[in-house]
Amino acid sequence: MRVRKKELIESDVSHGTPDFPLFVHEDIFVYRNGVVNPHWHNEFEILYMERGIGKFYVDGYEYKLNEGEYLFVNSGSIHSGLEMIKRSIGYAIVFDLRLLYSEEPDYCKHEYFLPLINKRYHIPSNLNDEHIRNDICRIIEVFKEKSYGYELYIKSLLFDIFWRVFKYYAERRDQNGRIGYKIERIKDVLNYINQNYNKNLSLDELSRQVDMSKFYLCRLFKESLRMSPVEYINKVRVDKAMELLINTDMSVSEIAFECGFDNISYFIKVFKKYMHTTPLKFRKQNF
Repeated sequence: MRVRKKELIESDVSHGTPDFPLFVHEDIFVYRNGVVNPHWHNEFEILYMERGIGKFYVDGYEYKLNEGEYLFVNSGSIHSGLEMIKRSIGYAIVFDLRLLYSEEPDYCKHEYFLPLINKRYHIPSNLNDEHIRNDICRIIEVFKEKSYGYELYIKSLLFDIFWRVFKYYAERRDQNGRIGYKIERIKDVLNYINQNYNKNLSLDELSRQVDMSKFYLCRLFKESLRMSPVEYINKVRVDKAMELLINTDMSVSEIAFECGFDNISYFIKVFKKYMHTTPLKFRKQNF
C-alpha cells in the first residue's frame, strides 16, 4: 500500500514539540473545502483571519471574523468554522499554556493561567485591540521565518498578549456548571462517533451509548454544533475518507466501506455534498 504524507488538522494532532508546544496552522480552510469540522484539544488557540471572512462556533456560540480580526478559543472548547468568502485565509495559533509557566511554585500559573484553563476567567470574543492584533501577526511571521531565537520572541509576544488580556479585558466569573455539563456530554457523543464511525451508527444506537433520549441528543447537537448527529457522522466519515484518498492507494469502494458507508453511490453523493467534487477528482487534485 502506497502512503503519501500530507497533514490535515485533527483534534489529536501534536501541536509543536514537547519542549516547545506551539504550532501555527496556515490556511486552515484549504483541505476541507472551506470547513473546519467540530473538534477540541487541550491546547489554547488563537484564530486569525488574514483575508476574507470566517464564521466560527465555540461551545455553541457563533462568531464572525472579518479580515484582520481574531478569536480566542480556550482549552477544551469544542470549535468549528467555515469560510464565508472563497479563498479566505485563516491561521490557527495552537499552544499549550504550560509554555508560559513552570511546574515549580509559579504565581502566574495559579493567579492567571489555571483559572483561565478552568474557565474562571471570561475573555470577550470581540476584542478590537490593535496591539494584540499586531502581536498575533508577528507570531505568525516569526514562526514562518524560524530564525535563531524565534522561540524566545514568540513567548515574549504571548506574554504581552496575555498581559493586555488580563489587565484590560478578562473578567473573573463563577463557572457555569450547566454549560460545562452540556459540553462534556457532547464530547462523550463525539468521542463515540470518532471511535466507531466505520460502523453502522443510528440515532437509537447513539442515544443508548450515551444514555440520553434521541430528542435531547438532537437538541444538544443543534445547540452545541449547529448540526444534526447524522450531519456530524457524515462529516467525520468524509474527513477520514479524505485522509485515505490522500495518504493511501486504496480504491474508492474500499475507502467507502472503510469509512462506514455501505453504499458507494451514497458515499460519492455525501462526499460531493461537502467537498463539491468527487472522491477521484479530490485524489487527483491532492496527489
